[in-house]
Amino acid sequence: MAKVTKTLTATLTKNTAVEKGGAWLLTIDCCDDVTHSAWANPSAAKRYLKAYVQENTPRKSIKMVVGATNDAGKPTHLAGELSWKADA
Repeated sequence: MAKVTKTLTATLTKNTAVEKGGAWLLTIDCCDDVTHSAWANPSAAKRYLKAYVQENTPRKSIKMVVGATNDAGKPTHLAGELSWKADA
């Protein structure tokens, strides 16, 4: 069988429209399926993402990279991507 490359892309963004208590939006784009979910803190969202990766891919984790920070130096946007080979 032919092998194809599949990709999972995830972004985690803090809602900065409000001054305090903005939620974190997790967006997972995997194999033509997009999932959105809101979280109170980024660590809970990352735990959910890790479980999603383990359930839907042959990988065990995904590395998230800080994309933007606020004035205090705290991250407000994280992004990650992983690819794997699968049978067509």
